[in-house]
Amino acid sequence: MKKYIFGLSLFIMNIYSAQVNFTNIPSPDSNANGNDQVMMYITNTNEAAGVKGFGLPAVDAEVDLPYTGVNAPGSRIEVLRGLLLFVKSTGEVMVFDGLVWNKAFEIESDNISRFQLNAVSTTTGTALLPINSLIDKPNFLADPLKLKTNVPTTGVNLNRLYVRQTGLYRINVNLNFTGAAGSFSNRLGASLYVNDVKRFQLLEETVNFDGTNRKINLDFSVYAVQGQYITLESISEVSGTTTYNVTNNSYVTVEKVL
Repeated sequence: MKKYIFGLSLFIMNIYSAQVNFTNIPSPDSNANGNDQVMMYITNTNEAAGVKGFGLPAVDAEVDLPYTGVNAPGSRIEVLRGLLLFVKSTGEVMVFDGLVWNKAFEIESDNISRFQLNAVSTTTGTALLPINSLIDKPNFLADPLKLKTNVPTTGVNLNRLYVRQTGLYRINVNLNFTGAAGSFSNRLGASLYVNDVKRFQLLEETVNFDGTNRKINLDFSVYAVQGQYITLESISEVSGTTTYNVTNNSYVTVEKVL
C-alpha cells in the first residue's frame, strides 16, 4: 500500500504546476513558470557572512501600493488575498484583502506617537508649543496615530495635533526651560486646548538643575473626537516668572488609551 501511495504522490507532483517557485539563479525571471503565484529569489550564498531571515517586498510610501487610487479593484481579487508589503516611510506592514489595504502591524507601538518640540521663547509667561512633525524612529519619534501626518508644518498647524480616531488619550508633556539665574521662583506648567477651548491647566514646581535650567513633566487625560485638534501652551503661575525659553529637548507623547 505504501508503494502505491508514494507512486500516486509522484504522479500528482509531476502533473501539478508549482504555485511557489524557489530559485537562486542570477536571472530568476528565466526560471519562472506561467502558473507561479509566488517567486522567491534567494541571494544569500554564504550563510557565514550573509544575513538570515525573510524580507518582505517593500514600497517607499502608501501611495506606491498597488491596487489603490484609480487602480483600486471593483471586486475582490481572491488570488491576492493575504498579500503583504512593507511601507518604508511609515514602518508599517500592509495586508491586502483582495479589495483594500489594511495595516497588519507596525515596528513600533501602534498607539503611541511622540514628537519633539521646537524651541520657543516668551516674555509674557505663556507660549504656544510648536510641535515638530519630524519622524526619527531611532530616537523614538514616530506618529502611528497620524496626529501630525500630512499636516502643514507652518502657521497654526505647527502647534496642532489632529485627532484621527475618537477615544481617550493620555498626553505627557516633558518641558525643559532656561532663563536668568534665580528667575524660576514660581511654578511653571502647561495648558491643553481642544479646538482652541481650554480644557486643562496644570502647574508644578520645576526641577532645579543649576539655577538656569529647569524641567517639568505633566500628564493630561482627555477624550477627543475625530476631526478635533489639540494644542498645548506653556504657562507660569500668576505673578510668577514671565521670561523664559522652552528648549528643543522638550517632548510631547500621546497614547491612545481607549
